[in-house]
Amino acid sequence: MPRFSICFLASALLCSLLAALAPGAADEGRDAARREPGAALGRGLAFLQRDAAQWKAERKCATCHHGAMTLWAFNEAKRQGYAVDAAFLAELGQWTKTRLEGIEKPRDPRPGWNLINTPALYLGVMTRSQPGVEALSAEELDRVAGHIGRHLEEDGSVMTPATMSPPMAANGPPPVFESREVLTLLALLALPPAAPDDPPDASPAGEARRKAAGWLGAITPGDDTQAAALRLLRDVRERQPKKRLRTAAAGILGRQNPDGGWGQLRELPSDAFATGQALYALRLAGVDRKRAEIRRALAFLAAAQREDGSWPMTSRAHPGAKPFTNPAPIRHIGSCWAIVGLAANRPAGAGA
Repeated sequence: MPRFSICFLASALLCSLLAALAPGAADEGRDAARREPGAALGRGLAFLQRDAAQWKAERKCATCHHGAMTLWAFNEAKRQGYAVDAAFLAELGQWTKTRLEGIEKPRDPRPGWNLINTPALYLGVMTRSQPGVEALSAEELDRVAGHIGRHLEEDGSVMTPATMSPPMAANGPPPVFESREVLTLLALLALPPAAPDDPPDASPAGEARRKAAGWLGAITPGDDTQAAALRLLRDVRERQPKKRLRTAAAGILGRQNPDGGWGQLRELPSDAFATGQALYALRLAGVDRKRAEIRRALAFLAAAQREDGSWPMTSRAHPGAKPFTNPAPIRHIGSCWAIVGLAANRPAGAGA
């Protein structure tokens, strides 16, 4: 089990002190401590560790949700000063990277077998988004970049199960497979970055980046929170002008719901997946974590957390398909994004 952060211990101590005053005050103190973002993060990490261990034991396979995103959440918490179980983190990293086996092979032409390796995408984006975290080596990042280049369509996009011909109606649900735009943005973010004034890169990775960027620049951006957040991360990575970053950040802030969270789509209620992603992108774009909108979002995540440390999520499906009935994958990846958003905006030891 992971050690809890100083913030979590301080919150627990506060509860004990209040309990000595009066029953009513003790109850209020416990509720207040439970709603503190640092305490929510500690409980969330404990849930992720338990749930990932159970998934590994029962399903064996490292996935985007119970593998790569769990690693991202633990690395971000560690980067922000929260104590994590080092042995678990090391084992998780090795297990997750088993999904990179064979990615250097040519693209399989068979429909359904020719899709991009999504754990590789997440591992690549995570490594390039977390300075100082060497989740993948330089050689592994090169392998991921080569894999991406071989799996771009002729137009520069990344195929999704729902956009195949015919579509795989029973697989590839949102939000992980939200759209070609989202998968192409993830692919671009997993490639080596380039700023507007950088000289042309003639390498295969540079060519893949130009193809993906060209396709993204030619389409109408989607109206989902994930696409907006990933486009903002792309602009940050490419060192776009501050005015452009402020405009993109304002667009995401304008999508915030009255309860403080974000929904995956405008018509959907707030959830941990969209809220964590929005918080993370806004933080990397330099939005002050003390802004009222950020504080409301952190409060939403702390209040929405379940007793077991997870966050409630609802499965979705593309038109023509039925939502998955197993809630474990979406609950886990939603909880991972909640942890990433919390940690990035609430470093251990930071003031309220």
